[in-house]
Amino acid sequence: MENYLGIIMNSKFLTNITKTSIVYATLAFGFSLIGILLPYSSSLGDPLSSATVEHIVGHIVWGMIAGIAAFSLRYFFTTGIFAIILDFDHIIQFFGIEAVPRMGHSLPFALLSLILMMLIFNKKDYRLGAISFAAVFSHMSFDTLINAGKFPLFVPFFDESVKFQDLDWIYLQIIAIITILAATLFEKRKFKSKIMN
Repeated sequence: MENYLGIIMNSKFLTNITKTSIVYATLAFGFSLIGILLPYSSSLGDPLSSATVEHIVGHIVWGMIAGIAAFSLRYFFTTGIFAIILDFDHIIQFFGIEAVPRMGHSLPFALLSLILMMLIFNKKDYRLGAISFAAVFSHMSFDTLINAGKFPLFVPFFDESVKFQDLDWIYLQIIAIITILAATLFEKRKFKSKIMN
């Protein structure tokens, strides 16, 4: 237990999580700005209406559950944080500007964040790319579980929102877990072959 606390309190550990979280939040907010330019933008509601403690903690825990597949404390916590800060795409609502809501809750953002996070931090950090992608699915999984599962899944290319229902939250969370697990196994395999050579 003391060993785990020592790792968590390590300044490098905290700095890494903080840096990646700030960049991910900036990407989510930046991507939401595209929604101002789209012809199908609309007036957005109050961003704080769903910001309850249960909602925030739920997203973090849901992200951490997916993050277990990274077999790393750093990625475990980072996935939880990414899953909640994806909601930075709601910040634009505070300004009362017409835009497409929930821009970050989309496949294009998931793919873009995967690529950009790896380019910004480390091209060989497949787990960071995977959790950037998986956090979107984990976030949508929890939203679907609490009956808020309507997303502009293909924005900015299509304006139609996709409504998930019933047990779809399970499939979304499975996608998140498999994505992280695949990246983890791929990284470990590459590391093992590097040692062997």
